[in-house]
Amino acid sequence: MTRTLQLFAAALAIVALGAPSFPSIAADEPPTGGRVPTVTRLVKLFLEKEASLATAVRNGDANALGALLTDDFELRTGARAASPIPRADWMRELLRTRDPGGEISGMAVHDFGAVAIASFMQGTAGGPLLVVDVWRGQAGGDWKLAVRYASPAGSPAFAIPGGNARQPEIPKKY
Repeated sequence: MTRTLQLFAAALAIVALGAPSFPSIAADEPPTGGRVPTVTRLVKLFLEKEASLATAVRNGDANALGALLTDDFELRTGARAASPIPRADWMRELLRTRDPGGEISGMAVHDFGAVAIASFMQGTAGGPLLVVDVWRGQAGGDWKLAVRYASPAGSPAFAIPGGNARQPEIPKKY
């Protein structure tokens, strides 16, 4: 009986000594659920608008694409900031290639009443882009894309005046 008690105590001691490593074992397992990302109402709205643009482009639907744009739409790129690309030329090229760009991430939307500005990163075959879309609101909440600014997204170490300021943690507004 004493021998059994000693073996039990020894086994218990081994388990107790190894217990601190149990959390690290569990931490190596992939998460099974976790946090579900939430987006603001405006981010959801403009993600849907961007998806509608992409669908129209992939389907080669000039009418659907045109309905999402203002009549005076233009694209401005960082490399040719002084030479906007007119609506007809932009539409023709997108509908020819049927490539609306890749996945959108990191969207932020600023609402200024009749104007909303959506900025986001978008993947492309040539690398990520920073896109800033200016949307004009119409009666009944109908938004149309007025201007798109797009430029390659470079390294965060790239020198931009004021860009080296400490990055604050901005709380989400829900």
